[in-house]
Amino acid sequence: MLATVETNLLGPIRMSSALIDHLKRQPRAAIVNNTSVLAHVPIATSAVYSATKAALHSYTLSQRFMLRDTAVTVQEIAPPWVNTDLIYKSDDPRAMPLDAFIAQTMAALASGREEALVEQAIPMRNNAGPNEHKFIDKFNAYLAANPIPMGS
Repeated sequence: MLATVETNLLGPIRMSSALIDHLKRQPRAAIVNNTSVLAHVPIATSAVYSATKAALHSYTLSQRFMLRDTAVTVQEIAPPWVNTDLIYKSDDPRAMPLDAFIAQTMAALASGREEALVEQAIPMRNNAGPNEHKFIDKFNAYLAANPIPMGS
């Protein structure tokens, strides 16, 4: 659990903090933080992971504001479930194919948008609102009934 916090939250904070003075001296620089759609729609069975991604999303928003008058841009990648070995490469149709994720993410980063979102991530990213809890409960109930395969 602490390793997840160290890696997913403190790692990016420490890395950008260590490099920020150097980045500010460049004519153009970027910080790209990798969060997750789970920052917006947490999985109950991965609560700490989801919480670290939510915290990094919040930090990214603040970091972007603090660097607004510099040459440093701050972008965020918020992937959905992508078919990689990170969780379990199962070719589950719910997972986004890796090549499509890479192509869409690179295009979004190149556009300069603050959030480099692939189409599959947008509905989950946009879930917040008065029915947020119902949306998240429904998502977790679906995953309880249709679990994501873990391990090989």
